[in-house]
Amino acid sequence: MICFCEELDESKYGQSGKIAVLENKTAVLKAFGLKSERWITLLEIDTRLLTLFYQSLDPAFDWFVVVYDYQAFCSDPEIKEAILWHELGHIQHPVHEHQHNLESEIQCDHLAVVNGYKNGIGKVLELTLKMANRLNNDLLAKMTSERQMKLLG
Repeated sequence: MICFCEELDESKYGQSGKIAVLENKTAVLKAFGLKSERWITLLEIDTRLLTLFYQSLDPAFDWFVVVYDYQAFCSDPEIKEAILWHELGHIQHPVHEHQHNLESEIQCDHLAVVNGYKNGIGKVLELTLKMANRLNNDLLAKMTSERQMKLLG
């Protein structure tokens, strides 16, 4: 089920288009290759990390940030804002589905930093590294470590 959660303030986020945050557990599970919610619990994945960013096909919106669990996503405003800014960075630095682009991810992290969410991105990267280790995903762990190194300067 898709749930409309909020529309981002265009002036706050410096965007000229309309961006909505949606909750869609099914779409997120599918995109991350998780067959059921039980895997999230079993692998102790922080659901705030399970976000997607899509260009909209709906004429009322330009972009969608899709989250797994909106209530959990909002539980730490610093993490929420860091993730939102990072996702908005993908407008200028896209990474297409099933592709990896470290430089784009670093640029998106940078957007969160310049908008005041360096600590939030730091928390996100720590959580992402934990998730990568739990998933035994060497590529995610390597990319996340490199993003952390860039963040620390």
